[in-house]
Amino acid sequence: MTHNKALLIKKWIKTMGFKLTKSHSLDHHKKKIKYYTLGNFGVYEQTTLLGSKMTSKMKFTSWTPWGENIEVNSVKDLWLAYEDFEKYNPNLLTT
Repeated sequence: MTHNKALLIKKWIKTMGFKLTKSHSLDHHKKKIKYYTLGNFGVYEQTTLLGSKMTSKMKFTSWTPWGENIEVNSVKDLWLAYEDFEKYNPNLLTT
């Protein structure tokens, strides 16, 4: 994923009001994972350091309470996943 797409996704997450629920590091701090939630809908951001601390790769994955994971490659992907979740489970959206 390009750096610009990752920044757009992060901006959308913030704009929508997602809350940072949990953050932790793996592989001796080479991988960082941040979990964001909005009601029962969530997305996590995985940042992997590649070689030097200047280069990193970001990946976003959305999840639902029933265990479905969707790799997010754009704001549109995340919006559609959220929209589907909202449409089929309006009673699970509590903030």
